[in-house]
Amino acid sequence: MMRVTSSSPSSSSSSSSQTSLFSGNLLRRRHHVRFAARNTERNITTLVTSLTSSLPSSRRKNRRRSHLLFTTRAASPDASGSGSYDEGVKKDWTESIQWLPFMNVSKATETEPIVTKENEVVLPIFPLGSNVHLPYSEHVLNIFEPRYRAMYNDILFNGSRRFVVPMCDPQAQGHFSKYACVFYLDDLKEVSEQTNDQVKYVCSHTCVSVVRIERVVNDTVWGDRSSYLKGVCVEIGDYGKEGEEGADNSGASDDGEYTTKESMLVEKFTRIVQMQQELDEPVRFREELVKELSAKNKKGGFWRIVELWQSLLTNRVNYKETELQRDVQALLQSFMKSQGPEFAEKQSRGEITLNSLPENIQNQFKQLQINYQEEARELVNEAIYPFQQLLEQEEHVQRLDFFSDMLVNEENRLQTKLSLKNLFSSSPSSSSSDSPDEEDDPTTGQDN
Repeated sequence: MMRVTSSSPSSSSSSSSQTSLFSGNLLRRRHHVRFAARNTERNITTLVTSLTSSLPSSRRKNRRRSHLLFTTRAASPDASGSGSYDEGVKKDWTESIQWLPFMNVSKATETEPIVTKENEVVLPIFPLGSNVHLPYSEHVLNIFEPRYRAMYNDILFNGSRRFVVPMCDPQAQGHFSKYACVFYLDDLKEVSEQTNDQVKYVCSHTCVSVVRIERVVNDTVWGDRSSYLKGVCVEIGDYGKEGEEGADNSGASDDGEYTTKESMLVEKFTRIVQMQQELDEPVRFREELVKELSAKNKKGGFWRIVELWQSLLTNRVNYKETELQRDVQALLQSFMKSQGPEFAEKQSRGEITLNSLPENIQNQFKQLQINYQEEARELVNEAIYPFQQLLEQEEHVQRLDFFSDMLVNEENRLQTKLSLKNLFSSSPSSSSSDSPDEEDDPTTGQDN
C-alpha cells in the first residue's frame, strides 16, 4: 500500500488504494499519476549528485520486481520510442474535457433548500487533484481540513454517505470536470487522539457511480474556504451495481450488440497482451491476466480492464524515469573514465555536483532532462485525459467503442514492431554469429 498526499489547493486528505490481484493475496502497488507528473520537474543536479555517489556499484543491472500484473525488464535502449499512441503529436488535452465554469467567488450562493429537477440531487464536491477515479475503485482518505471534517459529519448525519470527486484542471485553479465519480463512505475511523488532532478521520470509500454536475451552488466558499462546495448532479444510470449487470440497455439495439462489442474488446486486449509478451515490451502485462478478462457492465468487468490499462500507462511513466537515470549514469561513467585520480578522489568525498562539471557535460545533462520532460509529460497526459473522456460516455455501448478506440493505436504500434521483428529475423543478413549483448541475458525481462 502506498500513501499519497494530494497537492491540490482544495484537497485535505492523503489517499491510498490497493487492489486484489487474480492470484489471491498478492497486492498491486499503484503509482499515482500526479507523482509521475512531478517527476518531470525533478532537479537534475540532485540526480547527478546521487548517481555520482553510487557509481562504484553501477555495474549492477537496474532491475524492477516483477509481479502478477506487470513485468518490467531492465532499462535498455529502445529505438521504437515511448510506446504511446499518437507518439510525437502534441495535443491540447484540456480542450477535450467537458469542464464546469470557473469558480466565481462573487456569484451569489443559492439559498436552501436548493431548487432541483426530478432527476437531480445535491451532493458535496471534494476536489482531489488531477486524478481520474474509476468506478468500483477503492480509496482511503485522511481528513484533516476543517471544511471537509464538517462535510463528513454532514454526510454521516443525513445518511447519504456520498460525495463527488471531480478532476481538477492541472493548468488552472477552481476549474473542475463536469463528469465525476461518486465516493461512497464505507468506513470511518476517528483518529484525533492518535494524531494530536492533525488528522480527524481515516475513511475508506468505493467509487459507486458517475454523475454529471449541472452547476455548483456555492462558488463563494471556494474563495474563503469557509465550507465545502456543493453541486446539483444527475446520476448516470448505465452502470452495473455491486456485481449486477447494467440495467440500462438503451445504447444498444439489443443484448447481442453488447455481447459482440464486449467480446471484440476482450479479444483486442488479449492480442495486445500477447504481442507485448512476444516483443518483450519493457512494461507489459502478464499473460495470466487474460484468463479472467470481461468487458461486461458489472464489477470486475469493463472498468477492471480500464483500470488495468490506466495502471499500464502510469507504469510507463515510471519506466521513463528509469531510462533518464540510466542515461545520466552512462554519461557520468563515460566522463569519469576520461578523468584522472584527482577527480575520483573528489567523487569519493561527495564533492561532484552539476555545476562542477565542464559546460559541455552540463549541457548534455540538461538536454537529457528536457527530452525526458517532454516525453514524460505526454505519457502522463495519456494516463489522465482519455480516462476522463471515458467517464463522459453516458452509455455502456459508447464506452465500449471509446475504449476500443483508445487501444487501437497501441495495437497498431505493436503490430508494426512485430512485423519488423519478423522481417529482420527472416532476413539473410541475420545470422547466429551476431555478438551477444545485454538483451541476450536470459534473466532480463523474464516473467517471475
